[in-house]
Amino acid sequence: MADVALPTQSSTPQLVHPEIHIQKDTRFPKDHKYLCIETAGSFVGPVFPKELMTRFMNIPGRRRKIPRADFSNVLRGTSNANMYDSLISAIKKSKICPRMLFKKLSDITQEDSALRPDLAGFNATNGEPSDNANVWSSMQLCIDNCAEDAFDVAYDPNDREGLRVCQEDNTKSLGQMIHYAREQMSHQHRVFMFSLHIVHDQARIIRWDRMGAIVTEAFNFVLQPQILAEFLFRFNLLGPEGRGFDPTAELAHPKECHEFTKAVVEYLDSFGERKPPHFNLTLDASYPTYKLHIIDSGSGVRSSFIVRRPFFETPLPCGRATQGYIAWDIGRRKLVFLKDTWRPVDSESSSLSEKEAYATLGEHKVPYVPTVLIAEDILSSAGEPQWTLTQDYSEIPFGSSYAHLRPHIHHRIVQELALPLVMMRRSKQLVQAIRNTLVAIKCAYQDAELLHRDISMGNIMLDSNMEGFLNDWDRAIRLSASEEARATRTGTWRFLSIEHLESEKKIHEIHDDLESCFWVFLYVALHHFRHQPVPFDMSIFEEVWDRKDKDGTMHFFGGGCKDGTLTLGEVQRLQFDSGPLNEAIHHMSSRFEELHGSRIGTSLSGALGMKIRAAHATVRAKMEDPSPLIHFLDTVLDREDWPLEDDALSDPYPPKVPSPRKEEEDPYSEQNSPYINRIQSQSPAAINNSAHGVSGSEPVVVEERSGHTGQDVMSSRPHPTSPKAITRTEKQPSPLAFISRQMISDYAVACESDVRVGKRLAPESIGCAADEREAKRPRSVRRRDPKQRNTTRTHAMTLRPRAKTSTSARR
Repeated sequence: MADVALPTQSSTPQLVHPEIHIQKDTRFPKDHKYLCIETAGSFVGPVFPKELMTRFMNIPGRRRKIPRADFSNVLRGTSNANMYDSLISAIKKSKICPRMLFKKLSDITQEDSALRPDLAGFNATNGEPSDNANVWSSMQLCIDNCAEDAFDVAYDPNDREGLRVCQEDNTKSLGQMIHYAREQMSHQHRVFMFSLHIVHDQARIIRWDRMGAIVTEAFNFVLQPQILAEFLFRFNLLGPEGRGFDPTAELAHPKECHEFTKAVVEYLDSFGERKPPHFNLTLDASYPTYKLHIIDSGSGVRSSFIVRRPFFETPLPCGRATQGYIAWDIGRRKLVFLKDTWRPVDSESSSLSEKEAYATLGEHKVPYVPTVLIAEDILSSAGEPQWTLTQDYSEIPFGSSYAHLRPHIHHRIVQELALPLVMMRRSKQLVQAIRNTLVAIKCAYQDAELLHRDISMGNIMLDSNMEGFLNDWDRAIRLSASEEARATRTGTWRFLSIEHLESEKKIHEIHDDLESCFWVFLYVALHHFRHQPVPFDMSIFEEVWDRKDKDGTMHFFGGGCKDGTLTLGEVQRLQFDSGPLNEAIHHMSSRFEELHGSRIGTSLSGALGMKIRAAHATVRAKMEDPSPLIHFLDTVLDREDWPLEDDALSDPYPPKVPSPRKEEEDPYSEQNSPYINRIQSQSPAAINNSAHGVSGSEPVVVEERSGHTGQDVMSSRPHPTSPKAITRTEKQPSPLAFISRQMISDYAVACESDVRVGKRLAPESIGCAADEREAKRPRSVRRRDPKQRNTTRTHAMTLRPRAKTSTSARR
């Protein structure tokens, strides 16, 4: 690729609709500890600086002499500002980087409180960034320069077992470094990037990609100035692709920018006051406008799309790094949805990419799935797929063993534009969307032999006719996959089935997808449609328990509150203003009450236990065919008493506590972290992103998150115009958490002798027994306190091998 100036914000006129106000971005978490937890295990090394430069910064042509540099004056300053000025002066004086312009970013007026690095390098041909909006979009090299008393992000152990963070107090430094990488890769279309981390007289070179980061050992750049000089000299000679920029992304022409802006403004205006959430971020003028290219692998035809800012993206620099754009299709002259992601590559033959999943669905004519216009892996200028390379250093002789870091390939999918489920207007549309989702799950299972594995509120979408369909098949798996591959907890935590919440290694079955569909149905109905005053504990969707093994491995569980809700018939007591909606929810609830109720007593031994297990197996077998449930919803949809005016309401009960992230099945899935996300909604959750080690995943995934959960107890009263504040109980867990099927089953085991001699236990007695049992948890299991979030992960900064981790999922 030619060594030309990279696109900058100032070179692209940005047109913003006067009525569209870009709100302050609150989608990304600001907590440094959160960022450290989520990326733990994604760093490899330390490697020798010379090896990293030889491998990743090769300069073609004849060997060139590196100018001498002297950085001895850098440490003579009495303040950080003096240190920055001295470093910039030394680089400029040595002429090792003439094509770059280094700038102290504190000299640029900052319009917000967002974190920025101390120093940054920019293309000299583009000049200094004129304002704060241009800093991230035009930055070439991020330099995190710390004072003497600052903590290094890692230390080099004498035994060279691997890269580890030196101590807990450096959370801020490491979190800031991850934040800088995230922001730069968010504003720019990159395959990878380089950064420098400097602490006093020690420096590290870091190469980031979507799998993680390769970190060099620390070197003293004052005593060994030739190492830093060689890095800057090589970086100066690299072209855009060598510096990590995606060659399939180029600056859009001003005319194309105008067409894109005009089309987006007209599209958003068509919704009136009720616009789709986050869609207005598309016109954020602080992001440059790019033209992205996708080449059809069959015909070789290149399609081009104009994009600006993604309206959703994962909050981490590593993982699937999914970004969703409203894009202008230059060839078709219309707006489309473009998904840019990094898909994990699995050696197992039963795994499939999202493109292959849609091809399989189309071959078997599965209905209610998205219309895919093009889906391809993205190629480099050499015609090879764009891969991550961090995993190549997971087994270096002197580094940490990260055997489960999997390679990721850059992938783009273009679909017809769709709307999120929250854009529905009537309760009938919600029931129709759930019915269509069940049909898609059924046909995919029976005809295409696929399981979706990520049924969530963000993946059930509406087309232009407000008809529901099931989107995002990137976590789909073939039924022919091994049990090990299917025994992976993946999906969105808030909507996972009870059995998946109870076990990390539960084999995924069709009834898990069906149950997730029910929880989406109930969640959306409670949050968006009027219902009568009945107390209902909304924390069932957010419940998270953790357990820490002796070796430090964290395990996360839930499902007790959901199980208790079904056991006590709480859903059956809900009364929605819409009669048909009420009937649909009650019927679906009864199906899963039967499923989980049939588990009671399955742990009994003897003839009775065999009989109960046989009955339970029969119920599970019935759930493999959702046809009766679909038929019932068809009957409900045919009713003539659907209310004419039951407009969907804005959510008066937004979640106060983020639910766990998506644990994607990418290389981060078995990290100690419970969260794995792909941002799907305003407060998403996910366990979906993410081989043995952490999202989005994403999982996922991805959209949304924090490790703890408080108790959000919603009095299920008619939706008020100004809802009362949700009552939160931070200390006492909900009683539902203790009235699960498992506890009732345990009680049944204790009473087994009574059963054998013919004593009959009334259902009331079983319930009372469960209620009267002392509600104690094992010492190793505890409820997280919202005021002490992530206290179990205070040492999460330790970048250790993933061999001892257990979950498998992420962004």
